[in-house]
Amino acid sequence: MTTPLDSSASDLDPTLKQWLGVGRAFGGAVIFSLPLMMTMEMWWLGFYIDPLRLLCLLLLSFPLLVGVSSVIGFTDSRALVDNVIDVFVAYAFGFLVSGLTLFLFNTLNVDQAAGISFSTIMLQTIPASLGALLGRSELGSGEHDRTDEKGRGDELVVLAVGALFLALNVAPTEEIPMIAYQMSPWHLLGLFIITVLVMHVFVIAGSYSEGKRSEGVTGTVTGYVYYTCLALLVGVSISVLMLWIFGRSDGLSFTALLANTLVLLFPAGIGAAAARLII
Repeated sequence: MTTPLDSSASDLDPTLKQWLGVGRAFGGAVIFSLPLMMTMEMWWLGFYIDPLRLLCLLLLSFPLLVGVSSVIGFTDSRALVDNVIDVFVAYAFGFLVSGLTLFLFNTLNVDQAAGISFSTIMLQTIPASLGALLGRSELGSGEHDRTDEKGRGDELVVLAVGALFLALNVAPTEEIPMIAYQMSPWHLLGLFIITVLVMHVFVIAGSYSEGKRSEGVTGTVTGYVYYTCLALLVGVSISVLMLWIFGRSDGLSFTALLANTLVLLFPAGIGAAAARLII
């Protein structure tokens, strides 16, 4: 006997399909943001983060989420208006999941200033909303994976999402500057070489995901090197941006900033290179 779980998404009752989408959105929001919601540094950031940096994070996340929605939104339509609506729905899921979870953890309480509570929730809302959108791809059947049909702009969005997927979980923690401080220049050089090599392996593996060759990776040596370099550029950009937003670059010398960037590039770069396997 065929059950709803055995049927393809197109065979499901529209109401059931809608509720499955809601469940995947909540599941994706929880899975993606839970490590951050259980990180003390993210709680403390709500008390002192510069509102300008929080606003920059929101403004930068919006076009990224719109790009993600164009690939795997809550609806089948890929029109810009529908993608924007998808993003606001994802923000709503992320805000609700973040607020409820932080309240259950007693990280938020009625005695806190409203501004602090709002900042704390919004910091968690952005990764949670990204998880809500990704939930359809990761927790679903993957039928909406369109990486082989993307243009160059969508390709960059996929790389950025992959970088954020791994980097966001560690960027606000104390471990990044601690690791950077205890590493010698030779350790940093070795880490960078290993990062690039691992990225290149993921690029090659990603080009054959699900038996399909990605448009951005041509299958030639030049194509693989190009895509690895592109992923590296995105990984470095995301790393520097995360360090600035979370206040990890304040007061650092160029050498110290470079060390912190290389440490954070390890997860960010690998996440970017593995993006086609993640999404």
